[in-house]
Amino acid sequence: MTAQPLESRVEIEVSAPSSKPGSVIVGTLTTPSEPSYPPSVVVLAHGFAGHRDYCYHKLLAKKLSDELGLYCFRFDFRDCGESAEIETADKRILEEDYSDIADVLSYLRNQQNLFVSTLVGHSRGAVATLTYAALHDREIPYLVNVSGRYTSIEIRDRVSQLAESWEADNGYYANVPRNRETKRRWFPAAETHSLAKPDMSICANCSSDFLTIYGLADTIVSVSDSAKFANLLAGRHTLRLVPDADHNFYGISSEPGQRGTNYNPQVADLVVSFLDPEARRLRFVQRSQLLTGTRHHRWKSVDGVPNWRDLGGWPTRDLSSFVREGFIFRAASLSTISSEGAIDVNRKLGIKKSFDLRSTIECAKSGVYEVPGLQRVHCPLGGDEDMSPAEIAMKLSKLDVSDLEGYIIVYKDFLEQGARPYKYIFEHIRDYPNHPIVMHCTAGKDRTGVIAALILLLAGVEPDIVAREYELTTHGLRHEYEQLYQRILNGLDSGFKEQEGAAKSKIIARLMSSRYETMRKMIDVLELEYGGAEGYLTNSLGFSDADILCIRDNLLSREAAML
Repeated sequence: MTAQPLESRVEIEVSAPSSKPGSVIVGTLTTPSEPSYPPSVVVLAHGFAGHRDYCYHKLLAKKLSDELGLYCFRFDFRDCGESAEIETADKRILEEDYSDIADVLSYLRNQQNLFVSTLVGHSRGAVATLTYAALHDREIPYLVNVSGRYTSIEIRDRVSQLAESWEADNGYYANVPRNRETKRRWFPAAETHSLAKPDMSICANCSSDFLTIYGLADTIVSVSDSAKFANLLAGRHTLRLVPDADHNFYGISSEPGQRGTNYNPQVADLVVSFLDPEARRLRFVQRSQLLTGTRHHRWKSVDGVPNWRDLGGWPTRDLSSFVREGFIFRAASLSTISSEGAIDVNRKLGIKKSFDLRSTIECAKSGVYEVPGLQRVHCPLGGDEDMSPAEIAMKLSKLDVSDLEGYIIVYKDFLEQGARPYKYIFEHIRDYPNHPIVMHCTAGKDRTGVIAALILLLAGVEPDIVAREYELTTHGLRHEYEQLYQRILNGLDSGFKEQEGAAKSKIIARLMSSRYETMRKMIDVLELEYGGAEGYLTNSLGFSDADILCIRDNLLSREAAML
């Protein structure tokens, strides 16, 4: 029987001065029985009159933990549920929500050591989480907007329906849940004025992937707002509409005071589907087709060579710049390049130098290449040691560790043995910023993947994007699967070939895939053991601070990135 996720009550000390000393935000942390890597948390934020267990929140937390191995944290904003009161006269203005979100994220990151991958906000909670991310935390990969208002000023009309004289009275009374009981409470006009201010177009400042969910029978927020989010966020937005569902995802009942069909399980399923690893991979593949800020294609068609793509276009963490396009390319081996492909390398891509990371043994087996106008620099990783995919497959099969840990052992070897070849590439970036290059090994996955990650991390690209870029190789090799499979199989020793067919196929299939989790783990190891990409260049490759500044500057374009 599969173990159930563990739920624990959490109290987080409030940092905002508008609460009494010792005040806390109360939440529930759901811990999965089998956490995914990296340990990632989804934060659920309720709406105006809600609490941490209302609507789909509790169900969604369980499904995300059960099905995807994600931690979940749902909490009561102050002045709601079990959390502390706000002592100021203005009460729960939007800035108070921002303070609560900041406290929650700080707790999850610094005390629980979790990666905040997703914010899910409902109604007012959506407005708060989306604008908070845009203003203060633009690195969060996924933002989910459920019944969130786009046209903020319309909140005034909504409040006028509840209390026509709210402005003249400087506030109004409403019945809301408090400590799991419905109570009549006073809401100052300042709170409504605060909610009417946000310009939701600032969501475009986030590099996040967005999901929007609306009920088509919503009478509190205009369903047309969903189209405004979709138009604003375009290629990184997914829209899902639930027919017959109201603002809180119940159907309209014919019985007065009764709720109709409960559509909350459908909402939970939509969020789980959006965050499913394969769905995330496919969306990233789609988003990667064009270089950020341009209409140029990332993937290059070079006849005879699969997995050829531009390493440029990815934004830096602060979104002030992005990696230069047309400067650094990565690919599989060029030994199979055709005469037409060779022409493209020179005329269309302008590449003058290739860095071949294959071992001498690999080159002898699969051949070297000569492309007119292209200088081939053979910088074998590991010297004469065979580092081919077949050798990696055999090494992984002999290690008594998980696939993830096995790859980390192999990739750490690359960092140690690749100091000289990797240094050649960084020296070129430092000294020849106007001479485009291509880096490759055999499949363009492992040795090339590690140096590509080092380059992007040094440029300041968010680790989540670096790991997703690594994962693109699965897409880049999809048409070459059978050919590469046979090539790896032919390179295996007799003992490995005699293994059970299913076991052998499983090992090779894993070898040919590029999993997001693998690179995320590698980035964590790089940070912990080498001081990150910059520490590796300094301590392992011998570059000075001035060198690193020059390399980073040569990698970046200062034009504003269009996200």
